[in-house]
Amino acid sequence: MTDFDTLIKTAVEKGATDIHISSSIPPRMRVNEELLPMRIGEPLDFALITSQIQGCLDEVLRRKVERSLANFEDVDFSFTIPSVTRVRANMYTSTSGRNIALRLIPLRRMTCDQIGIPDPVCQITDKASGLFIVTGPNGAGKTSTLAALIDRMNETRNIHILTLEDPVEYVFESKKALINQREIGTHSPDFAHALRSSVRENPDVLILGEMRDLDATRAALELAETGHLVFATLHTRTSISTVDRLISLFPADEQPLVRNMIAGTLLGVLAQVLMARNGGGLVPAFELLLSTPAVRNLIREQRLAQIETVIQTSSNIGMIKLEDYMMKLVERGIVSPREALSKTFDRNALLERMKSDPRFASLASGR
Repeated sequence: MTDFDTLIKTAVEKGATDIHISSSIPPRMRVNEELLPMRIGEPLDFALITSQIQGCLDEVLRRKVERSLANFEDVDFSFTIPSVTRVRANMYTSTSGRNIALRLIPLRRMTCDQIGIPDPVCQITDKASGLFIVTGPNGAGKTSTLAALIDRMNETRNIHILTLEDPVEYVFESKKALINQREIGTHSPDFAHALRSSVRENPDVLILGEMRDLDATRAALELAETGHLVFATLHTRTSISTVDRLISLFPADEQPLVRNMIAGTLLGVLAQVLMARNGGGLVPAFELLLSTPAVRNLIREQRLAQIETVIQTSSNIGMIKLEDYMMKLVERGIVSPREALSKTFDRNALLERMKSDPRFASLASGR
């Protein structure tokens, strides 16, 4: 029978980012965003795989997983397979039976330069306080971007970095900085509770895995306002929708005050999406909004739609429009025009850009 070790090694060798295991159908892996059958040659024993995964966990985490499975609840956790990979796991039940979704997290992290993170974002890691948000759809590489920023601070600053994650994904060793990582559900009951207690833990930088609800968002804004540098993620698509989401989480009577808080604390928003690279592999595309006096005024005055114009006219200070970044990737032959059109959030804007280039005019015209 195929064991867990074989599944993992097969996926890593193929460059997979995810594995899907089911009690009723053969396993699949995600390679370059496509979900492909795993050709493992032997049947899979789901009970054996589940047992072997639990064997990778410490006693406390193993009991947590066992309790959740006994109650047919879904459960998130993470663990390391030494010298191979780190794994983020979700076990859940569906109409097809028991299922396991595994995200493979490379042991060797990419640097800011290797990912291609824009320089102004890297420079924000030198700030003393404020809020910076990394956003994008699920699987867009937000965690990898945050990890690269943490590594940069760890190498260069004598500070305390506190991460709040569900679950812990990349694991860091303290270098110049002191790093403490707390897992929600293991070290603290929820994000809001962990955020409230973080003030007593004396962090200089707080890394918030996700601003999931009103309480967590309120606490993150208050921490940024009181002299902490806060990095967080959201599952919004663009920089403007991110600001709108932050405001709309609050009751209507609080929103004028919240707009002022966001205008005063927001350092910027990096929106990203992963695209299939020509020849194999993935490459990120970015949109970057930086906080300027004009952006802050538009947030206070509830004129968010006009922020797009500011982004388009502020490339000289490092702001980036997603469609402009995608077009450069297409022009350099890194991604195909069709891939860019399938991933953009403003297809019409990108089509207009392509119409002006004879190389892509036929595609843009639908021929």
